[in-house]
Amino acid sequence: MGLASTAFALGPHEVLLLANRHSPRSLEIAREYAALRNVPGVNLVELDLPENPALEMTPDEFTKTIWAPACLAIRERGIGDHILAWIYSVDFPIRITSTPALSLHGITFLKGRLPEKEWTEKGTYASPLFAGPGAGQTHGFPAQSLDVLNAWLGQDMPVPSMMLGYMGPNGNTREEIMACLRAGVKSDRTWPDGTITLVTNNDVRTLCRTWEFAPVIRDLKAQGIATVITNAFPSNPDGQIGLMSGIADVPGISTRPFNFLPGAIAEHLTSFGAVFDSNSQTKITEWIRAGATASAGTVVEPRSIWMKFPHARVFSLQAAGCTILESLTQSIRCPLQILLLGEPLASPWSPLSTLVIRGLEDGSFAKRKPVTAVIQSRRNEVFNRFMFLLDGRTLQAVGNNPETILDPATLTQGPHTLRVVAYKVGSVRSQIFAETSFEVKVKVP
Repeated sequence: MGLASTAFALGPHEVLLLANRHSPRSLEIAREYAALRNVPGVNLVELDLPENPALEMTPDEFTKTIWAPACLAIRERGIGDHILAWIYSVDFPIRITSTPALSLHGITFLKGRLPEKEWTEKGTYASPLFAGPGAGQTHGFPAQSLDVLNAWLGQDMPVPSMMLGYMGPNGNTREEIMACLRAGVKSDRTWPDGTITLVTNNDVRTLCRTWEFAPVIRDLKAQGIATVITNAFPSNPDGQIGLMSGIADVPGISTRPFNFLPGAIAEHLTSFGAVFDSNSQTKITEWIRAGATASAGTVVEPRSIWMKFPHARVFSLQAAGCTILESLTQSIRCPLQILLLGEPLASPWSPLSTLVIRGLEDGSFAKRKPVTAVIQSRRNEVFNRFMFLLDGRTLQAVGNNPETILDPATLTQGPHTLRVVAYKVGSVRSQIFAETSFEVKVKVP
């Protein structure tokens, strides 16, 4: 029994999926997402939080109930060598009561440490993952997958994260969240033909980042993606694959047919986009309801500081092959107060090549045998590094050998799962993987 080859930049075996043990809907959504995305069971961690958690928690509560037990689970399960990001299910607090307040993602990014007050207030904290360019700069860094960034940063690598959905006040329904997650899965490998729209006006929320638009349009044009700058929100019959604006209240968001294609990111840089305990201003959950696959907004008044919000380059990062989580993470210079909402692994511009596992076709074995990853290449895609995971844990670390040896003498009798991952050449080291189940029938002495 095997899993068809699937492609990503950040892969499902590289995320820690967190659920609230005392919330049935948190567990259900996490498990359904794990099934949709083939997240290994060992990567799902259940944490002890109230069934209906408050909107905010203290830094100490974050450390005690989320950070410490999650890190302990990583160590005890032996998966720390390949976890690159965390994904939160629903029913988690979203705001940290530090001074100034941080988002759940901000404190996760900093590994539970609190930043200097000014870094947060003025947006002067500089994420080591930010790809730029900054104001006054003409060029940023190349788009990169998180494994490449992790190789560069080592122990200084932060922990990017994203939330699958929010169901509290001004939140989404379970059906809306699951529709968003399914759209993310559906987006993979589609290489969509829709349009990205940059909506302009004289609002400071827009003016603070209009300088970003021209170079991004140039990049997107080179990538073959249609981009429009307009002062009107679109109703696009041909499909919308991205939307960026700056406005407190989005007109007609609940009725306008945006026609978002699977994998679309939509966002409107406003102070209360993720301040769900206030009814003021359009919430980012409205973009999810309108059909977007991801959105982002701050959990506290941030002022109109462009560094605290996604850079327009988020769209060209995505078109370079990054997942939504990677694209948003590399597009935000100061991600300390932002909440990222939606489907993290959506990857519309992921590789079209496939991988086949050779050597386990009979589904069982009783003696040593080689297992090989065979690439069926498309679009001249080249893969030169391979990883083998047995039951979700590293069997053979990333290297240039497409073959491993399975020895029943080292395995328990009964069923096992082997996942083989191949990494594409490039700074966005997109990956394809396949998975197969097998059984060890005879235990060799």
